[in-house]
Amino acid sequence: MNRGNESERSGKGLVFEIREFSLFDGPGIRTTVFLKGCPLRCVWCHNPEGIAATPELLYSVRKCVHCGVCRSVCSLKEGEVCKACGECARSCPVQARRLCGIYMTPEEVVNEALISRDAFESSGGGVTFSGGEPLLQPDFVVETAKILHGKEIHTAIETSGFAPLETYRRVIDSVDLVYQDVKHMDDKKHLTYVGASNAGILENVQWLKKAKKPFIIRVPLVPTVNDSIANLSTLADFLLDADNMLGVELAPYHAASGGKYELLNRTPPMVFKEKQFGDEVLSPFRERGIRARLL
Repeated sequence: MNRGNESERSGKGLVFEIREFSLFDGPGIRTTVFLKGCPLRCVWCHNPEGIAATPELLYSVRKCVHCGVCRSVCSLKEGEVCKACGECARSCPVQARRLCGIYMTPEEVVNEALISRDAFESSGGGVTFSGGEPLLQPDFVVETAKILHGKEIHTAIETSGFAPLETYRRVIDSVDLVYQDVKHMDDKKHLTYVGASNAGILENVQWLKKAKKPFIIRVPLVPTVNDSIANLSTLADFLLDADNMLGVELAPYHAASGGKYELLNRTPPMVFKEKQFGDEVLSPFRERGIRARLL
């Protein structure tokens, strides 16, 4: 199927990857749909190619053989800004260039997901929306989830929760399971490291705690940023009255995303030293009777 950049985008979503056989994005074997565009600027972001809400070209210096094919097919005139049409990527004989971000209809996404239907049925899996931030494309997520439910496929979402409450509720109501990120409980540090206040996010989580929707809290555990027992204890206290929470998952920071920044010709905002975490980071939750695990 030709899924290239298209001028008519009504009803379509901007997708930068569809990953089959994912094992950590929900129950069973899953297909994860990564939606492009994110309003936050986490300094540890491991999916920088998902930040911009427009298609981009990824370029690998290591793969490039300087054959000149990309220049020969490029229609860009001097002084013009690249619009990421993808022609150079489609023509590159060694795949040194790749178009990141294509517009797809909900039906196209569902059709790709259905390739793994047997795996879903045998494992209790399904489709997970991730990003970027899927809440930036609410209509697309809601419509795609509706079609998937019509085919009896389980749906989940991974979200920062950074959206107006009305948008948050509408999207959350459309899926079966929620993975809700909480990056920091301190508003000033959240602003420093994430680029926005956490007030609206925590308001949405307050609603989620009372909603009849199963959810899991995920914390990207970043050394020196949010891994203190004090921060984790504050989060644990905040979650004590969560009616439908299935547990808390702590995801230790890994510095493996540097290669992605290189493909985008950018420098990572910050690089942290990786740390081996033990049960001490789980104790604030377990002491309060909250199920928690390290990923």
